[in-house]
Amino acid sequence: MLPRMKKWKLMLCAVLAGMLMTAWTAHADDGIKVIIEGEEVQFDKSPVADQGTTLVPFRALFEALGLEVIWDQPTKTVAGRVNGEVVIKMQIDRKTAVVPSGEIELAVAPRVIDGSTYVPLRVVGEATGREVKWDGATRTITIGPAPKKGVDPATFYRAFVEANNAENLEAVMAAIHPKSPLLADGQFEAEVARGFEQFDVVTEIEELDVFEESDNEAVVRSVETSINTNGRFHMDNRAELALNLVKDEDGEWKIYTLQILGMMFLLEEDELTAEADLEADVKKAITDVLVANIEATEAEKLDAVLATIDPESPAYEQLGGQLGAQFLFYDLDFELELVNVIEVSDTQAYVYTVYTVKKIEGPEFVDSRIKQVHKLHRKEDGSWKVYISYTVGYEPLKPSQ
Repeated sequence: MLPRMKKWKLMLCAVLAGMLMTAWTAHADDGIKVIIEGEEVQFDKSPVADQGTTLVPFRALFEALGLEVIWDQPTKTVAGRVNGEVVIKMQIDRKTAVVPSGEIELAVAPRVIDGSTYVPLRVVGEATGREVKWDGATRTITIGPAPKKGVDPATFYRAFVEANNAENLEAVMAAIHPKSPLLADGQFEAEVARGFEQFDVVTEIEELDVFEESDNEAVVRSVETSINTNGRFHMDNRAELALNLVKDEDGEWKIYTLQILGMMFLLEEDELTAEADLEADVKKAITDVLVANIEATEAEKLDAVLATIDPESPAYEQLGGQLGAQFLFYDLDFELELVNVIEVSDTQAYVYTVYTVKKIEGPEFVDSRIKQVHKLHRKEDGSWKVYISYTVGYEPLKPSQ
């Protein structure tokens, strides 16, 4: 008899141990709070914690999430719908669930506890596209809108280029970070708006790479061509750009800085040398500005050079320092070979120049022939000033020259 009694005692101990284990791994926890979209959900029965998973009565949860409740008694299946579409379906005691993306595994199956159907809270909340967070300090589960994933840096930049092609100024400016130095003086927006008024430029991306991407910052390299299509003269080009992207307060990518790494102008010589049909006095007024610029540079008269430059030019301050250093170390000879006015409108003009630069005195220097296109702005007093100059050709001169 003793061996049999020992066996029964062992079996009884095993049963009790199993019951204790069940009680330990799945127990009611009335200390857990559930907050959905800022409102605490009141359940008629306390949530249950099971192996790190919180289960709650399904009907109150579904209704708080805005789900239409569907219960199929024969199969013991519960489902939630939104606008007729099932977003989650689960079966009692089955460790899988069906969501829009397919079937997923559950850590804990739905079950009936004290006559009520309990379902895992997290999987239901996430199935509705919400974010589920657990705060251990306050024992609170919060269900709210999922954070915006946003687009990747490459997709963002392609959209920026498309906005430029569509001449959507609002979209272009919205892509610039509010703290970007590009917005410092309003010149960037003014230049973009002016370009949209005057040209129909189509930009095509040839290469696009993303480097050094982190959660909030990325560097994008783009190689792209920009061609004007409305017949007006434009500095068509193929450029390599580096852009620093930074996320704003909403977690969306924005352009913080833009750097031109290299640029090749796509201009034909006959396009640059063709004479514009304009009145002689207009042509002379514009040509005289470039002649005065070259003569003042050769004479090393800084004030006279700056008098030919538009004070609103982004290069105005930098130019003064560069010329000051040049005048200090070199004595150079400039010879203007060609000045051709390419195109003139009421407010601006494009002029093509070819000139040579030779060293008379100073450190090592390469004598050269330089080809440039100058963009001039017409000021309120009617005078013309150089706004920006583009070097479109460079040729070292032979020593004999």
